[in-house]
Amino acid sequence: MALAHQHQEQSQVANKAHRLIRSQLPPVKQPGQLSLALAKRLWWHTKGYGTVLGVMLLVLGSLVFLNLHWLGRQLLQASTDESAAEDASWTP
Repeated sequence: MALAHQHQEQSQVANKAHRLIRSQLPPVKQPGQLSLALAKRLWWHTKGYGTVLGVMLLVLGSLVFLNLHWLGRQLLQASTDESAAEDASWTP
């Protein structure tokens, strides 16, 4: 019973938020309310895109790190291979 009541409350809150976002914009003679309504509507529509953008930035950062790590390993391996070849060819 408590779960059904909690679900009903969450549904009412979601409906109220949706009505606030989807409500008609106030008349232009109230610029403060108009800008607030536009900001709320913009925030509502961009929340999902923010999450996607965050994941994309995380993936891009990971790829950059892996690329730098790979390049560093390649450079170190090349320098150790050259020094090993020089040591092998050196005769006293």
